[in-house]
Amino acid sequence: MITPNKVVPLSASVLGHLVQVMKAGPDSISVLDLFRQVGDKFEGIDQFLVALDVLYILDRISIDFTTQRIVYAA
Repeated sequence: MITPNKVVPLSASVLGHLVQVMKAGPDSISVLDLFRQVGDKFEGIDQFLVALDVLYILDRISIDFTTQRIVYAA
């Protein structure tokens, strides 16, 4: 689930998992290395990718497609 509700607590939602991705910063990291580092905190790769999408939309991360690395916002 993306957002918490009566059945899904914040810790089980994608919004609750954003913290795990942000803790991996502030140094740039490849997407694969980031998933290896925090992937066990997610139910699957799809939930991990949704978390990256949300952080990208919130302008907390950017992705350098030439180096395939995630760069954290300052």
